[in-house]
Amino acid sequence: MSLIPPHQIAQERTVDADAVLGGQVDLRAYPYRHLMIVTRHRWGRSGLPLLLAAVEHLSNYGWDLVNVLALSEGPAVYAVMRRTA
Repeated sequence: MSLIPPHQIAQERTVDADAVLGGQVDLRAYPYRHLMIVTRHRWGRSGLPLLLAAVEHLSNYGWDLVNVLALSEGPAVYAVMRRTA
């Protein structure tokens, strides 16, 4: 698996939980303080465990969870993260 280009993450300000857990992101050069992690529900299974695993992973690198949300009954679940100072 290859790294997601840092400029792509900075432009979208969103990264997939699978990419975080798969080691495809390096956020050391990420220029913003906030980032959104996203995952989708899969075949009747909640995406929340995968999302929270990515949150836990990033917490080891100076990121704090701000909020978790799902928009209506859509397939995606989001975690808003903030880099600690």
